[in-house]
Amino acid sequence: MPILKWKRGEQAALGKLIQSEWDGVVPLLELSPISAAPDIAALNAALPNYVKDVADRITKSVPAEQPIAIDTRYVSAGYAAQLDLMIAVISRLRKIIENPILPIIQASHIGLIPGLTATRLNVLQSFDEIILRLPTSQFESAQIDPLLAELGKVIKRKHIHLLLDQFAIVDKKPADCFNALKPYLVAAAATTCASVTVAGGSFPVNLMGRKQGITDLPRVEWAVWVQIQGLVEYEQFRFSDYTVTNPNPMDEDVDPKKVNPSISLRYASDDIWRLYKGAGFKGAPASVLKSLCKLLTTDAIYSGAGYSFGDTKYMEYANGGPKNGIPWTWRRDATNRHIVHTTKQL
Repeated sequence: MPILKWKRGEQAALGKLIQSEWDGVVPLLELSPISAAPDIAALNAALPNYVKDVADRITKSVPAEQPIAIDTRYVSAGYAAQLDLMIAVISRLRKIIENPILPIIQASHIGLIPGLTATRLNVLQSFDEIILRLPTSQFESAQIDPLLAELGKVIKRKHIHLLLDQFAIVDKKPADCFNALKPYLVAAAATTCASVTVAGGSFPVNLMGRKQGITDLPRVEWAVWVQIQGLVEYEQFRFSDYTVTNPNPMDEDVDPKKVNPSISLRYASDDIWRLYKGAGFKGAPASVLKSLCKLLTTDAIYSGAGYSFGDTKYMEYANGGPKNGIPWTWRRDATNRHIVHTTKQL
């Protein structure tokens, strides 16, 4: 379950997956903020166009039969009735796209269920499957079963998927993360639900302070996952990560006119990302990306041009003319490569 910020680069990364690369993948799309005040009148006015735009982007990026998870927590973070908003967005999306949708309900929103109108409650009960997203930094492991029981009053437990989200674990020790997560694994294995997925993200917020050249960054969430899979009682659990993006909310797509992001490649390998970092985008020679791609494609870590769309692009850049691309294309290629490689690892 790759967790995606649903910006242009992530959308394009999914759009470049071939059919066989979708096997076993259910992307979780964190929808971007809506351009509307956090009040019911403004949201009602803005939602039709907002949802249509979301639907159009999904249709362009995801095959119609492919299940997707949708998280609306960033759509209007200041709006009080978050559960109502989620139901409204998903209801509209279901009328437009063919994809099976797994709505995300936040663990912190379970207490809002009794306040739903009969109409909203009926819609919630109509969802075929739902994901309960529980941030492990905000809830105790002992709360897992009571939360599932409360949600189970509305939706059958066999239709509820549990997502244990470690969120940001940048530069943390995998053993420490595993030990902190262990009570949640035990509690999840002992309860009843459709599935359990373990998520986390350890890619830095940005590349500031990282030296130019080649640096290896540990994939902490993957190292934790390897420990989890070493225990037979958790072998049916599922894996989720934030691909090549930090879990914290992203700003809007980087505008090179306002900032100067470093030209870089974020290349997923078995237990690391290999970061190839070049000069700042503004004023850089047009050959920077080409040079970085030459470093990558001659590195033993490179999987070859046919491995993924991202890998194919890296070879094209290495052998092509001087062209640095733009920030969203760097993220597209890195995200596509990451998803393909992680799926093959699993």
